[in-house]
Amino acid sequence: MDRIKHSILLISLWVVFLLSACRPGHSRPETSGQDSVYTSEYIEKISFEEPEKALALLDTAEERRLLTPFDINGLRCLVNHNGLSRYRMALFYARKAYADPEARKHPDRLLLLLSYMAEDSHTNGDYAASVRYCTEGLELAKEQGSNTYEADFHVTWAKTLMLMAQHGEAFRHFDTGIGILEEEARKDASYHAWDELFYSVGLKLSALYEIDHNEEAYAMFPQMEEALKGLEASKDAPDRLAELRQAELLALICPVAYATGRKAEGEAIYRRLEVNPVASTPDGEYIRIPGLVAAGRFDEALRYVYREKKLLQANTDTVNWDYVNPHLQSELEAWQGKGDVREVARVQAVMLALTDTLRQRERTEDALEWSAIYESGEKDARIKEEQQESRLAWTVACFVGVLLVVSGGFIVTIVRKSLGISRRNAALAAQVEGHVANRKELDRKTEENLALHDLLEQARRELEAERARNAPKETPVQEKTTPDENGSQTATEADRILFERITCEIKNRQLFRDPDFSRPDMLKIIPVPQNKFARLFKQFTGKSFKAYLRDLRLGYANELFIEHPDWSMDAVIKECGMLRSSFYAAFIQNYGMNPDEFRKSLQKGHKNSKLANA
Repeated sequence: MDRIKHSILLISLWVVFLLSACRPGHSRPETSGQDSVYTSEYIEKISFEEPEKALALLDTAEERRLLTPFDINGLRCLVNHNGLSRYRMALFYARKAYADPEARKHPDRLLLLLSYMAEDSHTNGDYAASVRYCTEGLELAKEQGSNTYEADFHVTWAKTLMLMAQHGEAFRHFDTGIGILEEEARKDASYHAWDELFYSVGLKLSALYEIDHNEEAYAMFPQMEEALKGLEASKDAPDRLAELRQAELLALICPVAYATGRKAEGEAIYRRLEVNPVASTPDGEYIRIPGLVAAGRFDEALRYVYREKKLLQANTDTVNWDYVNPHLQSELEAWQGKGDVREVARVQAVMLALTDTLRQRERTEDALEWSAIYESGEKDARIKEEQQESRLAWTVACFVGVLLVVSGGFIVTIVRKSLGISRRNAALAAQVEGHVANRKELDRKTEENLALHDLLEQARRELEAERARNAPKETPVQEKTTPDENGSQTATEADRILFERITCEIKNRQLFRDPDFSRPDMLKIIPVPQNKFARLFKQFTGKSFKAYLRDLRLGYANELFIEHPDWSMDAVIKECGMLRSSFYAAFIQNYGMNPDEFRKSLQKGHKNSKLANA
């Protein structure tokens, strides 16, 4: 009886806590010492090197309400812009953060958002939007007295105007931005201020060179040298940054000197470039190529082009726009200078093929990006719906709380039953965890058996060949058969080996993680007649290929629950290549419990195991 009273008291306290938690109002982000990775500072820190991890942390932070919506959207903009170069997605999240009333409370962060929005609109070809954001950013920067942001918006505006062929207006903005940066650099004297000035002057010089204003471009050489000297004199500059900027300056001005007819100056600048430490490394030698082409030293330029090409092919993906221009473009100009029509045609064909491939890839990526943007909008609508349901739940919870207190004895029975379910769930979680380990071991053994079979098959073929030479009329050995699931002798040993090869290919390459992966995709990898393909899975698994993929995805989800307990459910489902609704339905059908209950049981089992070992 005392135990029942104690249980009723605990339930009453739980109801009070529930009512206070469910009270409608503006939710505040939760924080704790355990959530140190879910801070704006940490996520911003890893946004460059580990963007996918940063996005996964943001998903979890949003689910647990550890950060405000304004922080979430601002950080997603940062990660997509800097870490993943997804400028359309970055613009989408920047606009969401911009529309949040919280943005007006933080002018410095609003300036950063407008800077990203102007730059990303420029990159996506929406020039009107880019100019609009530059205009708003300039007004806010002047209000806040932020000269650096003011200069940044002028330079972005100038870049957009250059693409619109509004050259006079573009250079007016260039000059305004550069003038502001010069004043800031002389007052600040930090490397960052001088580096911003160097970058902006370099953009203007390049813009002049592109429209054949070569004399004006060459006249900017002293201005860039002054910015470089300021950078070299700053005490906080990172190691070797000044050497890198010097190499960039010399590589930029060398072809300009030749274009203006200053051959002696061009040769002198190139000699300075040759002795620069950055331009003397294998990774930096390519920076010499434009100067060599401009000087007519085409054989030397081609030598560096081929060295750079080998380096890129060995260390990176050459199917990108940077490989087309400047690398292939430099090779083309060198062969044009030599007058070799055949090589010119060859390089042009390669550039055309790569351009077609890259444009097709961009169309695919654009479609995926728009799809992700649509899904994000759906998610926002779901969150709003959940908030409305939460308000309704507050009223219902009050009524339910009264019923819980009055019906104490009935609740105690429910609690006992719940404990029984928890024990069953814990046992099932432990069983599934053991099954995951056993399956990994079985997969490893299967791979070993396949490798051994290949060795034996090779030895058998060699032995048969030897026998054939000695006794050509010897009767061939009949192929072994293995019983199928019904016990009939229909599946051959070769069928079993073929089936194991198919499943190993799917598991080793994790093809099941692609939500669009299907039987036709598998048949392209391992050609098998369609009827035989379906029969193999029916014979050896008792299920269809689609059901087999579903079970692999569920098994992979169990591995992620064990290996990454801090991942959000949405992150796990995305990694498995499934939709949330179908994942929950399949998981409950397979294991008799939903994945949230399973993960809680798994974590509880690990905690109890640690306590027992301690």
